[in-house]
Amino acid sequence: MSAETDCKTPLRLHLVRVSPCCRMIWLYALQHKIPCELADVNVFNGEHREPKFVAMNPHEEVPILTDGSTTVFGGIAILRYFAQKYTDFAGWGKTSEDRYRVHSVLDWASSKLLDVLGYKYVYPQLLERYHLPNEAATEELVDKGLSEASELLEALENYYLGDNPFLCGSELTVADSYVATILCQAEWVDFDFKLWPRLWEWLTRVKGQEHWREVHSTHDEFLQKLKKDHSIESDSS
Repeated sequence: MSAETDCKTPLRLHLVRVSPCCRMIWLYALQHKIPCELADVNVFNGEHREPKFVAMNPHEEVPILTDGSTTVFGGIAILRYFAQKYTDFAGWGKTSEDRYRVHSVLDWASSKLLDVLGYKYVYPQLLERYHLPNEAATEELVDKGLSEASELLEALENYYLGDNPFLCGSELTVADSYVATILCQAEWVDFDFKLWPRLWEWLTRVKGQEHWREVHSTHDEFLQKLKKDHSIESDSS
């Protein structure tokens, strides 16, 4: 299904292209032909704290969507806004029960999975801004993140994918796409998903959908940079 809009100017999505929730929104917009102009935000230079951004989102975070006089911030909120206004919830399942299940998985992914896999496990290993006051504390956080992430992956493997090819049933939904974008962050630390075979096969299927590679190009470039840097360090040690 394609979204037909009567906007004279395209919607504007303020985003960071390596952010999972930003990628999910961008992917959904492309797949449903929502005319969305991208505005890159350099959060590492503090651009998201400038007055023009604080005026749109007092929490100083991206993504932020502007649609005429309407401003929406937060990944899941923007995704729901798109679905309700432009696509009649295309990609959210065929029945109301399907949609409730998709809502549940999206909320779990944004509140729990991203927190554990991203902020407790991956980001503290790579980004100084997520380090704790000392190295030992950071290592403890990463170890705890790995343990908790493993439990969440077990749930995906055995509960969600035990009897179905996708997280919410027999069809690909936005829940699959969002969870997959989060899991991709673990590629930055060379995490092996093959320990969970159903999850690995599912992730491969989800990555095969239309526009996935385009939306993940910056993520993939960063991944290749990390691998190159690691190779140089290994050669010099």
